[in-house]
Amino acid sequence: MLETTELLGQIVRLCAEQKTGTLFLTTTENKACHIVFDNGRIVAMAYGNIRGAAVADILPRMQIQASQFNSALTMPLSSKAALDNDHTVFDKLGLRRTASVAMPSSSSQRMYRGHAVSENTPVQAEKPQQAATPDKPRKSKRIYRGQVIED
Repeated sequence: MLETTELLGQIVRLCAEQKTGTLFLTTTENKACHIVFDNGRIVAMAYGNIRGAAVADILPRMQIQASQFNSALTMPLSSKAALDNDHTVFDKLGLRRTASVAMPSSSSQRMYRGHAVSENTPVQAEKPQQAATPDKPRKSKRIYRGQVIED
């Protein structure tokens, strides 16, 4: 079972790392709770028929069995689950945003492979180093019923 402090720490960490995706929570009663993040902001919350900031009121009292964050999926929740401002969620949970959780600025700087690049500069992909070319092209082995077939 996941402790409340661990859950709140996970939420703060996802916000601090400016993650986008959905945090899936499963309670011991086998009910689902979804918290949707967009660039480190909590944009929607749902638990059963409870939607929006009201989920933050009951979140500390939930007995969480498992949690999983999926950055590849942003759960499409109803408009009632959407939050105008995630500061109310932080206030209800008794959390504070740290200074490192700044909202993304509209500057033209972005990071690519650890280097700052401007939006106007096209990013050139690095060419991988080519290995020494063997004498004859390498083919993959053909296997039939567990036996390697020689051509």
